[in-house]
Amino acid sequence: MINFILHHWYDLGVISGLLAYRYYYVNKRTLSIPQKLLLANFIALCIHQFEEYRFPGGFPTAMNLGVHHSTAPDRYPLNAWSSLLTNVPATYGVYLPAIFFPEVTGLGLTTVIFGFAQFYIHGINMNLKLGTIYNPGLASVVFGFIPIGLKYVLHMQNNGLLTRRDWIIGFIGTWAFSYLLIAKTTFGLLPDYNTSYPFSPAEMQRWGANLVGLA
Repeated sequence: MINFILHHWYDLGVISGLLAYRYYYVNKRTLSIPQKLLLANFIALCIHQFEEYRFPGGFPTAMNLGVHHSTAPDRYPLNAWSSLLTNVPATYGVYLPAIFFPEVTGLGLTTVIFGFAQFYIHGINMNLKLGTIYNPGLASVVFGFIPIGLKYVLHMQNNGLLTRRDWIIGFIGTWAFSYLLIAKTTFGLLPDYNTSYPFSPAEMQRWGANLVGLA
């Protein structure tokens, strides 16, 4: 069961995304505009993870081999366990509370700013290191996180729902989220050449392998 989750959490995320859309459809008359936008942001995150790991997939190869030039790209620095720990807490521990507690504006703004930051990761940093104009995850950033995030910010700003305090909390939350969960944990504490949780051959051979000449 654990092994299945390690290599299919992003597939299960599609089910979460579909359930979220169903929730929107059933409750669209009672949901506030911020809730609708944050719900859309959650769905975009599920799609983003699916794009990275399943279709077209290959994010582990692009990151480990293309960006970090790892000698053990199926397990270092990113591995199946650290990947799950990075993504699943973000999906369900941060993005969902933002939907159900829209009055905690700083939390919602954190998820939006984090989505904007993904453009630097996928649109600039990885593309420069890979010498490409696309890598797994970029499409959902450009067509999901950015337009949804902009609509959220404009709506909140135009209706006087964003304060300086909210912006401060949002930026601090994004920094803490990015540094503690991703930089410090995923690429700091969890990298292990001897990990028992490498990516599967199928995960390594998906589309991202084209970016580093493996396919």
